[in-house]
Amino acid sequence: MPASRYKSLEITDRKVEKSRLNQLIDIIAKDISTDENRRTYPAFVTGLSTPITSSLFQTIFDQNHTYQSSNAMLDMTFGVYANISNNTVIGSTLVTELSPTIETSSGKLIFDSTTSLMMREKINIYKQYAQTLLGDANATFFAPFESTSTSEIVNEALFINVKRLFKRDNIYKGSFGIKMFDELTPVGSAQNLFTMSTDSSAVMIIDKDGATNYRLGYAGEVGSLWRTTNSGDSYDASPCGLIFYDAGIIVLNIAKLNSSILTSTVSGVIDFPDTSSTSVVFPNSESVVSIAAGKKALGANGDTSNNTFKAFLKLSSIDDIIKHFCKARFSSATTTAIAFQNETIINSTIFYCNASPDEFNYSTNPTYTDSLGKIQVVDDESDTPFSYITTVGLYNAAGELLAVAKLSRPIEKNPTHNLSVRVRLDY
Repeated sequence: MPASRYKSLEITDRKVEKSRLNQLIDIIAKDISTDENRRTYPAFVTGLSTPITSSLFQTIFDQNHTYQSSNAMLDMTFGVYANISNNTVIGSTLVTELSPTIETSSGKLIFDSTTSLMMREKINIYKQYAQTLLGDANATFFAPFESTSTSEIVNEALFINVKRLFKRDNIYKGSFGIKMFDELTPVGSAQNLFTMSTDSSAVMIIDKDGATNYRLGYAGEVGSLWRTTNSGDSYDASPCGLIFYDAGIIVLNIAKLNSSILTSTVSGVIDFPDTSSTSVVFPNSESVVSIAAGKKALGANGDTSNNTFKAFLKLSSIDDIIKHFCKARFSSATTTAIAFQNETIINSTIFYCNASPDEFNYSTNPTYTDSLGKIQVVDDESDTPFSYITTVGLYNAAGELLAVAKLSRPIEKNPTHNLSVRVRLDY
C-alpha cells in the first residue's frame, strides 16, 4: 500500500522568527521646491470682494503630480498650539498676541479678519496631530518628548508625514536627516518669502541618538531631532523637533530652526482676502511694485508691524506657509534634502517537513502506475518504489490547502533516505 499523502506537523516542527529589511530613501531638494510636484487640495475659502482659497495640507510627489507614474512622498502642513484655560487663551504668541474673543456658547476663538488668516484651522491641525500622536487633542508637543518645560513647547509646528510607500512599517531609528536653510536668501537688502535659498546657511536636522535614546508614547516609538551645522561638529542645546518612527511623522519646532527666526525681517507678497490693488516700495528699493487685489505686501512702505516671520505665519494661508518652507527653506539643487532608512518587518514561520524512510516513496500521480497497477519507475516488481518530491503543500486541519512551496529541483525519496524539507512562509 502507498504511504499516506499527508503528515501532521507537531509544534516542534514549526519555528516563528522575525526579520527586518532596510531600504535607503533619498529625497532631493528639487523635488520638494518644484511647484509642479506639490499637489494642493483647496478646502478653505474666505473673503467677499477678492476671496482666496487654501489647502489644509499639500502632498509632495517625486515628479509632476499630474503624471500617472508619480509617487506621493510626503504630506506637509502647519499647526499652532493654543488652548483655553480659566477663560484665558494660552499657547503660541501667534495666537495670544491677536487677543481673540472667546465665544461663550461654543468656546470658539474669534479672530480679527484683518490681522490674521486661517488661525482656527492652524490651531485645529495642531489638535488633530496631538490627538493622533499624543492621544489628547488638548495635549502639547514638547521637544524633547518627555520634557515639561515651557521653554521646550512646540508652539509653531511644521508637520511632515512620510507616505507608507516610503516609510514601510516604520522609519529606522538613528537614520533620519533633513537639510534645510534656517535663514532666507537676501534679495538686495530685503528677503523674499518664496525665493529658493542658495547660500551657506543650511543646517542638518538629525535624530543623532535615535537608536539608543528613544521613548515610547501613545503612537509608538518617538525620538528627538537635533539641529547641527553642516560640519556636524556641534548640536543645539535642546532638540528642534520630534520624529515618530512608527507613524512616519516629523514635528519640527519652527521657533528652534534658529534662535531669532520668528523676529527675523521678511518681505514679500502673500494671498489675503478682500484687499484692493495697490503699489508699494520694498525696503531699500526705488522700484514701485504693483500689488493685485487679493494680495498683501509684507514689509513694504516702511511698515514694521508686519515685516517679521511671525507676522507672515499669522497673516498667511497654509498654502503660502507650505510654499515658503518648500521653496525658501530648500533649494532647486539635485542634492539630498531628506534621507532615512525605512524598515519592513517580515514575520516568518519555518516548517520542518520530515519524511522518514518509509514515507512518501510512492506517488499518487496517475502515470506512476500502468493500467494494471504496476509501478512504472521500477524494472522488477520486487524492487522498492521511489519518488521525486517537487512540491510541498501546507494544509489546515480541515484538509484545505493554504500554501504551496516549490523545490528548486526534484529530490529523490526512497526507503533508504530520511528527508527533511525546510519551508519558510513569510507574511
